[in-house]
Amino acid sequence: MTRSRLRLPSLRVLTLLLAVAGALLGPVAASAADKPNSAQRRAVEQYLDAVATGSPDAVAYAIHPAELEALRTTILTKLREEAGRGESLLRSRLFGRGRSLGELERLTPIDFYSALASRLYLFGRNYRDADWLAAIPDRDGVVQVVLRGKPAKERGTVDVLGDVEVVNVVSIRPYGKDWKATIPSEIKAQIDDLANSRRSIYAGLPPPGGASGPSRPGTGSKEASIPPGITELLNAADKALAVPSCEDYYRKYMSPNFRKVTSKQAMDDLIETCMSSLGTREMLAATVRIVKDLVPKLEYEGRRAVYDLSGQGLPFDRFVLEQVDKKWYIAE
Repeated sequence: MTRSRLRLPSLRVLTLLLAVAGALLGPVAASAADKPNSAQRRAVEQYLDAVATGSPDAVAYAIHPAELEALRTTILTKLREEAGRGESLLRSRLFGRGRSLGELERLTPIDFYSALASRLYLFGRNYRDADWLAAIPDRDGVVQVVLRGKPAKERGTVDVLGDVEVVNVVSIRPYGKDWKATIPSEIKAQIDDLANSRRSIYAGLPPPGGASGPSRPGTGSKEASIPPGITELLNAADKALAVPSCEDYYRKYMSPNFRKVTSKQAMDDLIETCMSSLGTREMLAATVRIVKDLVPKLEYEGRRAVYDLSGQGLPFDRFVLEQVDKKWYIAE
């Protein structure tokens, strides 16, 4: 039996290959060993502190303004194209059915990001100390800062696993003489998941705002769960807003209990705002149409219906109806 021989490259060829590899990898290795400067560290600290607060507004202020503007422009372009086709699926997936295109167009880049972030997950923690490992140059002037952080400890902390350290990578880019964080790639991936209705790895978690998700009617259970008077009220209120007749909406379909505690001047102001503001009417109409597809939680022996509207893009998380003298009204 003969054995085949593996031909090895000559010493001269090996030397040449190593020289080429050294020339290619040398700059990368050198840059990877660089430590972030004070301005870069400050940008990373501001970003991580903002994430740790859990506030989308705080995170938005820590992100480069050009990044926020680019995100807003890109998404609004897609939403306008969608609206031109008479569709709204993408807008509903990203912002909830309660947000109109006109309302989104009026948002500043920071408010736009905050509205979008209400459906996204971003995790972070406070560190008592950090070991700044490297500042690695990336594409388009972006620098990847790598640090090993030591989480803050409360008084009386039990060190079950010893001195825990967490490695973070934060992308930053120049901002004048300073630096600002870029929009995290994880957030971009989650936006893409939402836009394509793709199952997210965060699907089992409660909504980012901490509230429970909106109630959805089960197959064949909607009609059995909702009193007929509620359906009649919602249909009538929807028609009043479409006319528009804000007078009917507030004086006929709002609860007598609401009208008792609302002064004449306040009621007149509500009606005037409704008539003069298209955005207000769109928000009210969107609310009515959304709750038509939901099943409320009935309270007070079935005389009060509470709808969970969290995650629907509305400025409130619930919508309440109540029964007065055997007739249903909008309570608040």
